[in-house]
Amino acid sequence: MMSSMFISDPIYSLTPSQKFSVARKTNQLKIPYYVKENFHSEYQGSVGRLEASVEEEYLNNLKHSCYRERNYKETMLMKARNFGDRDLYYKAQHINTPSCDKLHSLHNN
Repeated sequence: MMSSMFISDPIYSLTPSQKFSVARKTNQLKIPYYVKENFHSEYQGSVGRLEASVEEEYLNNLKHSCYRERNYKETMLMKARNFGDRDLYYKAQHINTPSCDKLHSLHNN
């Protein structure tokens, strides 16, 4: 009961919702995030630190998604090799990894 008093409402969300409807972008990486309508009047912390948290969460999510995409692609390549299936191997080679691509482009900017 006491611990619930210390849990505060999130300041931002990476996805828009009814509660987090005001779109913003981080200064450095231009990552979109969403805040409440009263953000400017209610939030008294450092916007720079907040945006660093936004970017860290976004990059962590992207890294996890990239890992899953690569793992899936590698699994499909291995299955194709094990079965000697050239068509499956060709398809597996061309599986897109959009999270990895996005991560790569962010690191190159």
